[in-house]
Amino acid sequence: MDAEKRQALKFYKRRSKLIEDYTRGEMSKREFIINNFQLAYQMSGPYVKVDSFEKALFNYQYYNCMAKHYSMMASQCKKSKKNKRTYNRYFSLGNSFYEKKDDVVCQILEILNYEFIQAYPIQTDSKRLDDKLFEIVALKRKEAIFHSISPKIRKILCDKGLFDINKRPSLIAEYINDTY
Repeated sequence: MDAEKRQALKFYKRRSKLIEDYTRGEMSKREFIINNFQLAYQMSGPYVKVDSFEKALFNYQYYNCMAKHYSMMASQCKKSKKNKRTYNRYFSLGNSFYEKKDDVVCQILEILNYEFIQAYPIQTDSKRLDDKLFEIVALKRKEAIFHSISPKIRKILCDKGLFDINKRPSLIAEYINDTY
C-alpha cells in the first residue's frame, strides 16, 4: 500500500471516530464541522491524481468539510454584520469548494462504474434545500453517502437510470437537518 493510501485510511479512521462522537451526541454539528475541517487541514490536501475510490472519497470529504467550514464562517459574518468583503470572501470560498466536491462526485461515480448506486431527493427541514438536495449512496462502501444539489449530477444519475424521483428521508437525516 502506498503512502497516499495510508494517509487516506488514517483520515477515514479519525473521521469515523468523529462521526461516532457526533452520533453519540458528544459534539454538536458545529463542533463536528470544525473538527472535520481541522482534520482535513492537517492532511497534505486533496489528491491531484485520483486513481482509487479511497482517494476520491478523501477528496470529497476534504472539499465538503472545507465548503461547510467557509459557509459557516460566511454565515457568522452575516449574522454579526461584519465586513461585507469578508462575508463575500468566505461565501465565495464555500461555493468554490462545493463545486470541487461535485466534480469529485462525478469521479466517484466513474470509479464505481455507476454500479451499486442509489440516488434520490431527500426530505429536509431547510426551505432553501427542499426539492434541491439529493443523496447518493454507494451501497457496497462504508460511510459512502454523498449529497449534492448539482443539476449536472442529477442529470447524469437520471440518464444512467440511478435516480429515483421519490423523496425519502436521508440515511443521515439527523445530521442533515441539524443546524450549526
